[in-house]
Amino acid sequence: MKVELEIKPKYNEPEIHICNNKADDNTRKLRRVVLEAVDGSIVAYDGDNSIFIRHSEIVRIFSSNKNVYVSTDAGEYRIKERLYEMEEKLDGIRYVRISNSEIVNVRKLLKLDTSLAGTIKMYFKNGQETYVSRRYVPKIKKALGI
Repeated sequence: MKVELEIKPKYNEPEIHICNNKADDNTRKLRRVVLEAVDGSIVAYDGDNSIFIRHSEIVRIFSSNKNVYVSTDAGEYRIKERLYEMEEKLDGIRYVRISNSEIVNVRKLLKLDTSLAGTIKMYFKNGQETYVSRRYVPKIKKALGI
């Protein structure tokens, strides 16, 4: 197996290419290993059931009534980690804190409403909505390049 590292200005973020002359078990296994290494997962709870949620599936993470929840396209699930622990685990480019009680996945955003005085309303691709705390508006604008 050959491994190369290519650093060029044309890349805005890291890319991984797996090349072979055929799709075999080793190629599929290598792809799965890379995906798991790059896109971690967390354990969430739906009642008494434990489920694994990939980081890329997360729309938002928020605290409510002394619990922390993760929201995906499939639903909302309770997690045991604290919000600050999740902030440390997640990619700081894709996931941004927008208030003391919420972190969002900016790649799941559909649009922003900046017409509100001092805050921003966020609309997600799955229909969810939330607001950026006034204190975090400059941070989210910087993260999104606006």
